[in-house]
Amino acid sequence: MNWRKGSISPFLTYSIILFFIFDGTALGLNIWLTQSIQSQTIELNLAGRQRMLSQKMVKEFLYAPPSATNQTQLTTLKESVSLFDRTLSAFRNGGTTINTDNTLVTIESFQHRPYYPLVEQGWNNWLPLRTQVLSYINTPSPSLYVALNQAFAEQNNLLLNNMNALALAIEQQARYETGKIRFLQAIALLLGMINFVTAYWLYRNRINALEHEKTLIEALLQDMPSAVAVTDDDGLIVQANRKFMTLLAIDSDALNRQKIHDLIVPLDDQSNLYQLSNLAFKHAILKVEKSSAFDNGRHMAIWQIEDVSHDMAEREHLTSLAYKDPLTSLENRVAFEDHLKALNQTSGNDALHAIMFLDLNNFKHINDNFGHNKGDIILREVGLRLKQFISPDIKIARHGGDEFTILLQNIEDEKHAICCAKEIIEALKTPYYIGLETLHIDASIGITSFKGQQEDPSHLITNADRAMYQAKLKPDTPNIHCAPFNG
Repeated sequence: MNWRKGSISPFLTYSIILFFIFDGTALGLNIWLTQSIQSQTIELNLAGRQRMLSQKMVKEFLYAPPSATNQTQLTTLKESVSLFDRTLSAFRNGGTTINTDNTLVTIESFQHRPYYPLVEQGWNNWLPLRTQVLSYINTPSPSLYVALNQAFAEQNNLLLNNMNALALAIEQQARYETGKIRFLQAIALLLGMINFVTAYWLYRNRINALEHEKTLIEALLQDMPSAVAVTDDDGLIVQANRKFMTLLAIDSDALNRQKIHDLIVPLDDQSNLYQLSNLAFKHAILKVEKSSAFDNGRHMAIWQIEDVSHDMAEREHLTSLAYKDPLTSLENRVAFEDHLKALNQTSGNDALHAIMFLDLNNFKHINDNFGHNKGDIILREVGLRLKQFISPDIKIARHGGDEFTILLQNIEDEKHAICCAKEIIEALKTPYYIGLETLHIDASIGITSFKGQQEDPSHLITNADRAMYQAKLKPDTPNIHCAPFNG
């Protein structure tokens, strides 16, 4: 009984069906992972913005005493309060808010997430502040100003710590969920490979019982959803399907004279990632799964090849979204905190480091008078000027808004950090030519120095932030304040 009479083993049919099921499962997991990362990135960015807004509200309130308030100042404060309240409410109950790219985004409630108590704690800290702030915005008075100033002093650090803890919890949960999905992907891939080897074993046993062995192998190979090649012990290609020839852009005549290792070469010593060699007429990143079989006692190698160039590009793009600031192309807060954590884990007790917290002075004035578009141009130019200071021992990131963080590693003393801060301020003072406008800005920098490993490295950033506010209070220039961290 031969192949063309359709007497194929039912196990073979089941194996092929399972192969498509596993392949579809792997695709579904990839889509799930992509959507999960996108959602978690949005939530992480919003949590980071909440931290920035908690500080921004304080600054805007201080710039709006009852003796000097105008409707523009109150409107700006009201917008910040509304955005903070709307986002925190969306975290708590679900709903819509404005994303960091100024688009409307829908957030699911955090009630069923492990870090929901942080949201509830932040909400309880925010409620009394919100009531007083809204009252002041509606009716600014000296008594309300004094009361609200005291409330900010008592509650804002608690609120800031809540938002920092929430951002960290979201990041940790995202990593945990990503790990679970990747574990499921590994299981699906393993099951797919086991199924593939099983299918090939069934093919071989069935073929041994059929008169038209070569015809059957060819038919099976051509039906495979992936590019597949079979090689002998010397790596010489003895058979391949059309998808393999299409992938490598090579015809059947040339294929019979080639060895598999002449066509694909390992990529960066990774066990299952390859790239096309110079003999191929195109460029691609390949995921290769190799298995063994025996044909009448002769050892054969089966190569299942998938073009993952698009997936690799998508992964790099997602990584860029997660760790790069899209406006300035500097690293973002998440990447900066990763650098800080890595340094904290490896730092020796005698190594001296410093963190700078940089805030552009009067940047709000530029936005108000020249528009946010020119404000964005200024931020991009600031990013370019800061990049000239980046080195293996200096990490610079945009913390949010007009705030930037700088990590100095292995410095000689605090004077070195102060000198570096002065150079940065001088670089930022150079005029900004935007269209027909010539704009001038400078910056205030808070510095905190530290040695050895810290129990919570995020407190270093908070300390540098406080030092920056002290720097703003200095009547002379440059606006730099250094506050060593004492744990």
